[in-house]
Amino acid sequence: MNTLEIKIRPALVEMNVGDEIVFPIEKLRSVRAQASELGAILDRKYSTRMSRVERTLTVKREE
Repeated sequence: MNTLEIKIRPALVEMNVGDEIVFPIEKLRSVRAQASELGAILDRKYSTRMSRVERTLTVKREE
């Protein structure tokens, strides 16, 4: 699936521990906001890693 087609919230909800999803860097604010909100609501931990070279934001679901 093309990363531009991924819906942020449903993708984060469906993640299992250890899963990673890559988003375009242009969605940085939206992805981080959703990860923070869903982490609090669903009692989960998400971490994000930005690559300026690849212009991507990777979200990983932690334990």
